[in-house]
Amino acid sequence: MALLNRRSRAFAATVAQRSGLQPAQVQLLFALYRASECRVADLAEQQLVDPSVASRQIASLEKAGLIARRSDPEDGRATLVSLTEAGLDRLRVLRRLHVRAAADALADWPLEHVDRLAADLEVLIGGIEHAHANFAGLEPDNELQEQHA
Repeated sequence: MALLNRRSRAFAATVAQRSGLQPAQVQLLFALYRASECRVADLAEQQLVDPSVASRQIASLEKAGLIARRSDPEDGRATLVSLTEAGLDRLRVLRRLHVRAAADALADWPLEHVDRLAADLEVLIGGIEHAHANFAGLEPDNELQEQHA
């Protein structure tokens, strides 16, 4: 799984670079697509980065015409961000590249193997989500506390 993760990240970095973006910017675009429109702070939290990092990424994406900002009507101090049509177009291209890579990787696989992989991945993702929920609700591990002491 670690090797699959590394290969996937390496491919994602190559796709991002070929499209003129950094991998973190691509991740931000996809997160914003899923969120539709949201505050910068919420986007930073979703991406597990400091709001200042998200703001810098958003500024460069806005300069490229991929993201638009507007004042939050509920709180004039906050800013809402959303994808522009150009941002949506860029995401479509990125998605096509990723889909093509997955299709190429599975091109020689029999259909029943692809179906089995899809089903197994669904079970694995459910298990990971369950484990994460359990882990997130646990008290801090004594062993981890001792390492940081």
